[in-house]
Amino acid sequence: MQIKIATDYSPKFLQVERPKPLSDRYIESEIQEILHGNWSHDISDQVYADFKEQCESWLVGSKLNTLTGIDTFTRKDIIIGCTQFIDNLYMQGPVQVLRGDYRYHERLGLAYVKDVGSLIPDIPLIIAMPFPNIGAPHQDMEEILHECKIKNIAVHIDGAWISCCRDVTFDFNHVAIRSVGISLSKGLGLGWNRIGLRWTKEIKPDAITIMNDFNMNCRVLSKIGLHFIRKFPTDYLWNTYGKLNAQVCKDFDLTPTHSIYLALKNSEPVGIAPLIRHLAEHE
Repeated sequence: MQIKIATDYSPKFLQVERPKPLSDRYIESEIQEILHGNWSHDISDQVYADFKEQCESWLVGSKLNTLTGIDTFTRKDIIIGCTQFIDNLYMQGPVQVLRGDYRYHERLGLAYVKDVGSLIPDIPLIIAMPFPNIGAPHQDMEEILHECKIKNIAVHIDGAWISCCRDVTFDFNHVAIRSVGISLSKGLGLGWNRIGLRWTKEIKPDAITIMNDFNMNCRVLSKIGLHFIRKFPTDYLWNTYGKLNAQVCKDFDLTPTHSIYLALKNSEPVGIAPLIRHLAEHE
């Protein structure tokens, strides 16, 4: 489960295709602890309730981000990462996405792909925040939300990257925003154990609410997520590797982003986790 570590400090280890999230030896040691059974043995339904409450507190407790408005949502549900959040929206009818968003939409080939200013009225918009090809909130986010308000477009925020970012200021309490999903995969090296939360303003039955209401979620996913948010502070990766991120960006003439493992080279995203790990291993 260990991520790739650059064997030498060279640009050949910049990840152009599918940049991988950053983890470290401490995170990897906790994975081994879990695999060897050295963690909570609680298998009661309390695991679900604890995860919902503590994950929300973990997210908004960031000292490096200012995330507000989550408390205005009516309901929160456990999700199997943001992919389930997205799939559930596709199940409910047509959706649209912005050009340059998460490649999963492109691979599915089911969404209307639009540009800012040409969104289709009344068709829900799924938008990643932060936006994946820049590692930061979309530069036109305020304009996008205003357009959605005018055109009666329900906005659903894919927050898969929020857990690995800093310097993100965002208020989710906007009239156009109907739901928000976040995942722990990017911020805690948990791509192997996809778990997260969804907040919604409207309470209506769907695949996610039913799984939560009847405790049908895989209990071990929630237990592992709970274990990690108890072990690692919200801003762990940036506080630990922020200086190494800056060094890699300086040494390879890259533009930093808000994401710990993503930088821009000639305005194109590249992964820098292997190089950060190389520096960390040779300090």
